[in-house]
Amino acid sequence: MGYIISVLNNKGGVGKTTTTCNLSDSLGKQGHKVLVVDGDPQSNTSTMLLPSGTQIRKSLYDLFESDTELSFTSGHIYATKCKSVQIIPNINDTASLEPSMISEAPISLLRLRNSLRGFANDNFDYVIIDNPPNMGTFVLCNLYASDFAIVPILAKSSFSVDGLIKAVNLIKDIKEKVNPDLKFLRLLINSVDRRTAISRAITEQVSQVFDQDQIFITQIPISTAFEKAEAGKEPVFKNYATSTGAAAFRELAKELTSIIG
Repeated sequence: MGYIISVLNNKGGVGKTTTTCNLSDSLGKQGHKVLVVDGDPQSNTSTMLLPSGTQIRKSLYDLFESDTELSFTSGHIYATKCKSVQIIPNINDTASLEPSMISEAPISLLRLRNSLRGFANDNFDYVIIDNPPNMGTFVLCNLYASDFAIVPILAKSSFSVDGLIKAVNLIKDIKEKVNPDLKFLRLLINSVDRRTAISRAITEQVSQVFDQDQIFITQIPISTAFEKAEAGKEPVFKNYATSTGAAAFRELAKELTSIIG
């Protein structure tokens, strides 16, 4: 119960939010109880998953600001548009907390872990944390709280490969120094188009650098369904459930559960 999984890469635009939202939605549709934590102050995951008009009164801001005991009545947990999926949303103001969190370290960096782990273990099957596109303070807090880390990359950009190496090294460093529970789970290759040379080259490059048990078998194909769904601020399953992208996330959810239970 309560596996906490961070989705991160040191580069933006590699599919972290797309992965967080659609993997969570797929897990929920397969009967698992899922909590999403929007760990990025840009709050794109919150926008995509929260019903229109939701008023956010308490958020991840409060969990980073002070010691907090999470519960279903504490006001931090919100319903989403997705079956069996709830969310701790984020707000843009959270970014302003970073200087004070740095000055209060290491206590401030462990607040999310202390609030989340027991609650997650008692109430959810999976917790999925979206992360900012950097290796900063909020990413550290999220990884300190996590059991596993997924690193998505784009099969159409060599720059995302550079980001994944930095992310994997950070995961190893945190495991050694702070959170021995943390494990690098798998790389997830996004925007795969086997017709293009760059897609084939990056997929081959990744397979040469990483062992097969460090890469998800499931690959997420390039699909206009993702662009249309994100333009409508919806997970891909809402209006494009029969697309190849939705099918891939169903397979990814099955593969994930077969790996970690």
